[in-house]
Amino acid sequence: MTALSEATASKAVAHQTKPTARDLIQAQQSAIEAQLAGAMNSSAFVRAAISSVSASPQLQQATPASLLGGIMLAAQLKLEIGPALGHFHLTPRLVNKKVGDSWEKQWTCLPIIGYQGYIELAYRSGRIEKIESLLVRKGDKFDHGANSERGRFFDWSPADYEETRDWIGVVAIAKIKGAGTVWAYLPKDKVIARRPEKWERTPWATNEEEMARKSGIRALAPYLPKSTELGKALEADENKVEHIAGVHELVVTREVETPEPGDQ
Repeated sequence: MTALSEATASKAVAHQTKPTARDLIQAQQSAIEAQLAGAMNSSAFVRAAISSVSASPQLQQATPASLLGGIMLAAQLKLEIGPALGHFHLTPRLVNKKVGDSWEKQWTCLPIIGYQGYIELAYRSGRIEKIESLLVRKGDKFDHGANSERGRFFDWSPADYEETRDWIGVVAIAKIKGAGTVWAYLPKDKVIARRPEKWERTPWATNEEEMARKSGIRALAPYLPKSTELGKALEADENKVEHIAGVHELVVTREVETPEPGDQ
């Protein structure tokens, strides 16, 4: 055997024993197809997932269970991964893990459902005629409250339709078939309080206004008719989700990072 063939053979063995993120995703294509149930093209879905992971060195180092869990969650919800539609994002998070008597830093994958993803899921109930989330900006006239005649109400008059002014709150509105209109309002401080820990590596850092709109929809969710997918999204969004190999069920873990001694 030549030196070149030996090197090639060694590389092939290493590739088998240390599969890449691409290998792990492609190996799950049949399971992904089962979750998509014909609602989306599985090959296109897998390509979008691989593209998102390939664009992030940190995601490529994430634990296989959390990475596959995030991808399988997107498949169950039938939402496209990546920034193109703003439906679903795979984001990296560095956490402390205790291994034996020592601590190790470990990358994990945190799934984040985008504003447009929640809009898509809300419409699937078949009972919502219209749903949207609007940003109230500095300089707008905004008043909300309740009285015996109007019940809960809000009045909003935007100063203009420029989107360069700072936003100060978000209002989400839904018109439900046969049940009127429901709405919810969150001031900016309440929205910011809903960000995940270490949000700097998430869409909150690059698309804050989109994520603020999403927070409005989440605040409105208790008043909306639920689809199965919307209920699952509300449970799993921004939490670690693990996929058990060979099993289609997902395990949601509301993991709070354990501080390493000295980090407190």
